[in-house]
Amino acid sequence: MRKINDLILPPPKSDRQFEMLCQALWQRLLGNTNIQFVGRKGQKQAGVDLFGRRGNTLEWVGIQCKVRSRGILSENDVRKDVAEAKTFNPRLSELVFATTARRDSKLQSVARVLTTENLRAGSFAVTICSWDDIEEELGKEANLDLCKTFYSGFFMDYERRGIAISRVLELTIGVGSESDTGYEIVLGKTPPADPPDSYLGLDYWKGNYFIGNWHDRRMDTFPIPAFASDLEQLFQFKRDAYIIAKWLNSLKSVDDVIYGREERHVMLISEEEYRAYLDSLYD
Repeated sequence: MRKINDLILPPPKSDRQFEMLCQALWQRLLGNTNIQFVGRKGQKQAGVDLFGRRGNTLEWVGIQCKVRSRGILSENDVRKDVAEAKTFNPRLSELVFATTARRDSKLQSVARVLTTENLRAGSFAVTICSWDDIEEELGKEANLDLCKTFYSGFFMDYERRGIAISRVLELTIGVGSESDTGYEIVLGKTPPADPPDSYLGLDYWKGNYFIGNWHDRRMDTFPIPAFASDLEQLFQFKRDAYIIAKWLNSLKSVDDVIYGREERHVMLISEEEYRAYLDSLYD
């Protein structure tokens, strides 16, 4: 799984904010959207803040959320909550300590010992999930939406600012089994109009895909599906415009290419299709 480069997130300072973050994250980790808070404020929690099942199994997982401003989770804290969690009904299969404290090898060792003792006695496993671990999970591309929800101030909404998104790609094209021509192209999109059916003032340029021939410094918009005629002014040869239009139409999602990380693309057409294309020019 890819990670968002150089993502450094400060841990939440309030208990409630951290608990809500843990609820959203463990819905992903456990594969179950029904992760609930235990009771309400003032009620006994049996050493558990959140609980839910692992997927569709009958394995109940408890999550104890610990905000630590000084970055220290003590062994006594862990042992106390482990003892209380043994009264949780039904029996837990795992108790996770989610904490804003940093990863600590001594505490991990305590968790391993407690897990061994508990499993031998027919009880639950104990896991320490430090802020380092949580930050790594949030850094996965699949959890980008959680980052945007809980750290909205860290992200710029480019579309609302009217900024077009694009990337430079290497596209190699050819006929048959051999490629013969390479282009560096710019592929991008402009933000949608707001509202979508409004094209007043400068909104006429919004909601379009665009492509550019980097070397010839030519650029134009194109629709989906694309037509060779849309690209002929960008590329010197009509054949190339035809193949590139075919490549655009072959993409499962133009957006995925724009936002993705693949920089090199290849598009080949068969010799039969090329002959048919040449015949069409003289019809």
